[in-house]
Amino acid sequence: MPLNPFTATVIRWWLQQRQSTNRRDAGFALPLALGLGFVMVVLGLTMMMTAQSDRITSWQRKESGASLSTAEGGMARTLAQLTVPNNAILLNRNYDTINPQTGKTYLGSDGIFNSGDEETEPIDEWTSYDPSNQPCHQQMNWGAPDFKFSGPIGVNGTYTLKAYRYDPKRQQGTLFVEATTNDQTTGIVITINVTPDLDNFPGIIVSRNTNGAFKTGTLALRGREVLGSKGNIYYNPDGSANDALTNSAAPGDLSRNDYLNAIWSTNEEDFEADGSPIDTVEGKIFACNLPPKLPTTIQGTNFGRITSSTTLRGVGGMSPTLYRVESIDLGNDDVLTVDTTGGPVQIDVVYGGTDPELAITLRDNAKILNVRTDDQPPQVGDLRILARGNSQVNLYDRSCIQNAFLWFPIDELRLLTSGPGCPGGRNTNVEGVLWMEAILALKDQEVHRDVNFLNGFNGTNYDQPKNTYYPLANSRITAGIAVPKDVSSLMDLLKYVEWPARYRFGGVQNWQRVRL
Repeated sequence: MPLNPFTATVIRWWLQQRQSTNRRDAGFALPLALGLGFVMVVLGLTMMMTAQSDRITSWQRKESGASLSTAEGGMARTLAQLTVPNNAILLNRNYDTINPQTGKTYLGSDGIFNSGDEETEPIDEWTSYDPSNQPCHQQMNWGAPDFKFSGPIGVNGTYTLKAYRYDPKRQQGTLFVEATTNDQTTGIVITINVTPDLDNFPGIIVSRNTNGAFKTGTLALRGREVLGSKGNIYYNPDGSANDALTNSAAPGDLSRNDYLNAIWSTNEEDFEADGSPIDTVEGKIFACNLPPKLPTTIQGTNFGRITSSTTLRGVGGMSPTLYRVESIDLGNDDVLTVDTTGGPVQIDVVYGGTDPELAITLRDNAKILNVRTDDQPPQVGDLRILARGNSQVNLYDRSCIQNAFLWFPIDELRLLTSGPGCPGGRNTNVEGVLWMEAILALKDQEVHRDVNFLNGFNGTNYDQPKNTYYPLANSRITAGIAVPKDVSSLMDLLKYVEWPARYRFGGVQNWQRVRL
C-alpha cells in the first residue's frame, strides 16, 4: 500500500536528520578519543611522578633522619669526652672554626649563629692547650687533654665538632656539631650549663714570676687570719720555709703543721692548749705554683694619683667600666668608693706617680670600698684592681680594702696594720681575692721568723731589707684576709692561671637543628 504524502515526508525528514547526526558524530569521535587518551596518559604520568616524588621524599627523609641521628650521636660522644677531667678543663676555653659558606666563625663570641659578631679568624684555645706539666695539675694526675674532634658513626656517618663557646658570666657553653650521612649534612647546636667545682678555688695566690732566680711566691702570715671556705692558699714551694712540700693539706690533716710552717703562718712558739699549732687558715694550703698570665688590655680614663676621697662608678652594664690611675694614696678617713650598681669596674695601675713602686697606700682609717645602692650585695669580681708592673700595696693602721679582686703579679701586699679596719666587724683588713707575687705580714714579735723573700735578705730594719718587718707593735695582731664564699663573678679569669678547675655540665638550655 502506498504511503500518503505526509507520512513519506516525515520519513524523509527523519532519515535526513539521522544522516546529519551520524555525520556530526563522525566529526567529534576522533578528537574525543584522542582527548580522552591524552588525559589518560597525563594521569598515568602524574601518578608515576607522584609515586617517584614520594619515593624521593621518603628517601630524603630517611637520609635526613639518618644524618640527624648521626649528629645526635656525635653530640653525645662529644659530651661524653668532656666528662673526663683531662678534657673537662677545656670547657672554659673557646674553639670556633671557619664556616666555608660565610668565611667567618660559626658562632662568634655570643654563641649564636649569624648574629653579626663572628670573626674572620678561627678561635682555637683547645688543640694546643696542655697544662699537664704545671705543678698544680700534676697534683691532680689528670694528664693531658686527648679530645677527639671528629669520628665515624655507623657505616656511612661522620661527625665533627665545629665550634664551642663559653660564657663565663652566664656560666653556659654552646656546642655546634656537624654530621654527614650519605652526602646529607645536618648540624646541632646545644647550650648547656657549665660550672666549675669551686671547692679548691684559689682565693689567695702567691706565685713565682719571671724574675729569674728570685724566690717569689712567698706568703708570710705571721699570725694573720685567712677566713672563709674559699680561703684556699696556693704558694710557690721554692719561696717558702719548706721547699720539699709538693701536695696540699686541709685543716685537720696530719701534714697540716708542715704547710702552716711553710707559709710562716705563726712563730715557732705559737701552740694551742693541747699542744697543736695554731691554725689561722680556714681553707686548704697548696704547695704548687700558679703562674700569672695577666690580661694585657689597658684602657679607660686616666685619673692620675688619687689622694683624697673619690667616687668611681660602673656604668657599662655587663661590660666593665675601665679606669687608669697612677697610684692610690689615702690617709685619715678618706675613702675611694667604687659604686658597681650600674656595672663592674676595672682599675689599672699604670705607674705615673711620684713614687711608682707604691701602687696603693692606705693609712689611718682609709678605705677602698666596693658598694651598691640597690640593696644587692657587691660582687668581688665587680671591682678589679690590676697592677701593670712592679708595684706594691701597703696597708697601715686600721685601713681596709673590701669586696675587691687584686692582681699584682710582680710585687707584694704588705700587711702592716695594727688592727681590723673593714666595715662589718670582721677581723680583717682585706676582704676579697688576692693573686699576688707575695703577701708579707708585719713582724710584730721578735720571735717571728725572718722571711726568705727575693733570695733571702735577713736584716733588722723595716725599710731595708723589705722582707723582715721588724716590730712596729708589741702585741699579737691577727687581723688579716677574708675570701668571700661567692666567687662566681671571677669565672672569666680562671683561664689566665693554670688552676686545675674541674668543670661539669648539665641542664640543656637550648637545642636547635641547623640545616647546612
